[in-house]
Amino acid sequence: MKKSLLIVGLFLLAFSVLGQGIQFRDLTVEQAVKQAQEENKYVFIDFYTAWCGPCKLMETQIFPMQEIGDYFNPKFVCIKQNAGDQGDGEKSALEFGVKAYPTFVILDQKGELLHMFAGGVLDLSFIDKVEEAFVPTKAFGALKKRYDAGERGSRFVAAYIRALQNTYTVANINDLVEEFYQSLSEDDKICAECLFLFDDYARVGSEKDEFLTKHRDRFREVAGKEKVDEVFKRKYVAFYGQVILGYDRSVTLDSLSKINDRLASLGLDENPVYTLLQAAAAVKITGDGADELFDLIQTNIGEMEAVDVNAYLYYTIIGLKDQFSALQKEKLLTLMTNEATKGYVERSLR
Repeated sequence: MKKSLLIVGLFLLAFSVLGQGIQFRDLTVEQAVKQAQEENKYVFIDFYTAWCGPCKLMETQIFPMQEIGDYFNPKFVCIKQNAGDQGDGEKSALEFGVKAYPTFVILDQKGELLHMFAGGVLDLSFIDKVEEAFVPTKAFGALKKRYDAGERGSRFVAAYIRALQNTYTVANINDLVEEFYQSLSEDDKICAECLFLFDDYARVGSEKDEFLTKHRDRFREVAGKEKVDEVFKRKYVAFYGQVILGYDRSVTLDSLSKINDRLASLGLDENPVYTLLQAAAAVKITGDGADELFDLIQTNIGEMEAVDVNAYLYYTIIGLKDQFSALQKEKLLTLMTNEATKGYVERSLR
């Protein structure tokens, strides 16, 4: 009797474990497509390599999540392909043009491409990225078919390039983006679909950034204030981050002040992260004021969102590690909530 109960208990435990996270199957791509036909599902492929850090984070932090499993298991036949091994994984990676890791590919029951995108997404928004496979204006497979068929409307091409960019399969994407940008009239440039041109490809102070800044009110009308302001936020956070990390040594206190004034003129919602970034950039440029900055961080960081806290501390602890004391760095590390980012920062300090 005890033995029977033990067996039942182990069975229930095994069932519970299997019910959590994505249930990857040991199948080839061809076998997965056949299985998807039988089960009326789609195919989800995780292309990874043994040396890929983000792949390991997806494996340990995202794929095992109950919410992720609840979404994927009823809808997809899920498989993994090791693109670093000679064999099926490498062959499949070449077939889909995979060049970055991790890359995720979604196929229909005929084995045709619905969508693909590269890069780890370390939260539940990973589901949103996969759901793009079922949105015709975002799904790379559908957009590629239309592009290959000759469709060239400006808003469509913008959507196609954005999706293509996210696949990381094209080496000269910048050339394609620039060619497309130069082909647009001023009015054509001001559209929701074109907003990405002024995000990933427009450093603060560039010609595209000047255009977005000048026409920000019109962009807010067509794309929404929240989306446009998020673009501005990413651009300025990236700018200050580059200064703090020491990657942009051309910035002086005078030019920093002008950038600060320009940011203030944009009408963005107040956020302590801007003040802290500006203060950290000034410390990096002058090599002075770390103690005052530490106090400022302690006072303001509680008012910031977690994503801003982790990004800010990533830049600041690494970029100013020679200015902060060991105790200050230790205390700043305790404020980080993203363990993966915190671990990277800790390793950089060794």
